[in-house]
Amino acid sequence: MLHQYSPQRQRRAVIRNRSVAVGTIPIGTIFTHPLNGRRHIVTAWLPREIGAARRTAAGQYENTFVARGGHLATVRKLADGRTQTLADHHILRALADD
Repeated sequence: MLHQYSPQRQRRAVIRNRSVAVGTIPIGTIFTHPLNGRRHIVTAWLPREIGAARRTAAGQYENTFVARGGHLATVRKLADGRTQTLADHHILRALADD
């Protein structure tokens, strides 16, 4: 997922001839991690899992994934290439400090 869709902090963008709300942190943003002081890069936004949101033909409920409201990013440490999942508010705080 290249964009973070419908986050609290957003801007309007036209994607496939539709105006949608996308996040203010694009893929490829480099920042200093607020906890360990190392440089990281945002590599992906993860879709959000909504618990028991879909009913199946058998009458059971199952979880579903949606792009709306996603707030978790996959980030990669530039020093050694390790990846981790990080919430967007940590990235926003790190970008404000840079």
